Amino acid sequence: MRMRTLTAKANVRELLQLLVRRFGLLQKDGAQCCGISVIQSHVLYELGRRANMSLNDLSAVLSVDNSTLSRQVQQLVEGDYVSRSPDPKDRRYVVLNLTPAGEEQSQVIAAAMEDYIEELFQHIPVDKRDQVLESLRILTAAMNQSSDCCTPPM
Repeated sequence: MRMRTLTAKANVRELLQLLVRRFGLLQKDGAQCCGISVIQSHVLYELGRRANMSLNDLSAVLSVDNSTLSRQVQQLVEGDYVSRSPDPKDRRYVVLNLTPAGEEQSQVIAAAMEDYIEELFQHIPVDKRDQVLESLRILTAAMNQSSDCCTPPM
């Protein structure tokens, strides 16, 4: 029984590592899509979901330290995808929002991701697609409950 458990754990690790590689996340700046890095696409996605986010809030949502995130946001500001402005509730703070160019870029990325996922699902039997989604939900929920959430042990 112990041997099977270890094998299952090794399989999960191997599959997760393969998933990371397939998305190109081991590259220096991550997989490039539409001229921006993966982390930058996540920034655009989150800012598209919630307006007026602070860097601290965005950092918590993305599980990325402030200094790393700050550099990525600065590049997006320089590219005219993100704007910084005083927080309407407390002018000592700055909030981040998508610019019109950022909204457009976010939509381009969303369409590319939808196409990619659609293509992936073409290779999954129809009767297994719900199972894939359920398994991913269970895995991400377990990751959120882990004591090592957001900082995998190395």
